[in-house]
Amino acid sequence: MTDTTVPTRPGVPTSLRRVDDARRRFGAFAETYLDAMWDGDPPADAFVADVPRLGHGRAMRLLRTACREGIDAVPDAPDSLRALFAQLDDVPGWLDAERIDHDSRHVARYTRQSGIVLGAASLVSGYANSAASRPLEMTGRYVENAGARTIEVASWLAAVSGPGGLDRFGEGFELTVRVRVIHALVRADLLRRPAWDLPAWGLPISQAYLAYTLVEFALIPMRGMRAIGAPFRPHERAASYARWRYLGHLLGIRADLLPVDEADQERLEEIYLLTRPPVDEFCRELVASINREFLVAEIEGLLPPALRGSVGRGAPAVVHGLERLFLGDEISDELAIPRTRVTGALRVVGPVLGAVHAALDRVPATLAPRAALGRRYQRVQEERLRRTWGVEHDLVDASPAGGRPHPARGDA
Repeated sequence: MTDTTVPTRPGVPTSLRRVDDARRRFGAFAETYLDAMWDGDPPADAFVADVPRLGHGRAMRLLRTACREGIDAVPDAPDSLRALFAQLDDVPGWLDAERIDHDSRHVARYTRQSGIVLGAASLVSGYANSAASRPLEMTGRYVENAGARTIEVASWLAAVSGPGGLDRFGEGFELTVRVRVIHALVRADLLRRPAWDLPAWGLPISQAYLAYTLVEFALIPMRGMRAIGAPFRPHERAASYARWRYLGHLLGIRADLLPVDEADQERLEEIYLLTRPPVDEFCRELVASINREFLVAEIEGLLPPALRGSVGRGAPAVVHGLERLFLGDEISDELAIPRTRVTGALRVVGPVLGAVHAALDRVPATLAPRAALGRRYQRVQEERLRRTWGVEHDLVDASPAGGRPHPARGDA
């Protein structure tokens, strides 16, 4: 099966809950969202359908050349690749990359906090959905490789969020396009597997769940940063939503699902949370894996020695406290995240730190030096993480062979 837009919808995926409530609350948008459960990414899916004929290695080389030099530099490009880049190179009139960069120029001052929020809020929030997280289970990409995948995501985010991160021939553009094709490769692979329950889960990496990833990387992080005392200023928040609107366009998200601003992201989050399939044991194992294999070790290294305690008390309690702060008790209970008094302490400390940082932010002369320190910390931290976890590649399509095969490498 290579056509990953289902022509005859089987109905609402059976794993979804409270669908009638969603229709009452969201009206026409509910139908758009539910319909998107059956849509993939036609341009990227068409290119992936050509990969067996081209050969995986050659197809990915053609893709990289088109990213780095333009589609005209690929004289033997298949029609599917030309169609994909016709869409990618059609820059929306609403994009103002220069303003986004200008308004984001000091956000790196909160680099330390953003790393915590990425792991304990952005990534974990997606695991409270047994259908959306199923591709990770079936490709073995997280339980077996929590550290590597977290570094891959962080590296992509750093590339797209820094100065020039949206430039057509920049690293961020190429990585985003490759993420899009990785999604299509995984989608095609899972649709060939009898274990993929299409009526229950909808299309793998559907438009509906793909759109929600923008919430994971914009709305949820900004809310999490505010909770731990690192609030962004209004123009910085607006720039983040504008950045992720364009990245969503590059990722192939449908225009009628693509959130424009904070209100759109909030609406998308509300319908997602209302209808999400229930947590299952794999969701809980995903969270346990990222905690055990990555977050606890990282927090252990950040805590002052006096606060570390034993491995069983200090860092795990902080990680669980952060997750409960970010996710709330309902989802945390479903994910079996232990309760800890740290959550209450964070709720007290966060506003105090927020007031201190907001006062600093009102002194313009502090912004550039703090941002420079944040960028330096980011570089040092990435180098350390890569050494610690033995990661030399950028994305999974470039990861070394060995272990469980993965469709993005062409060895599945």
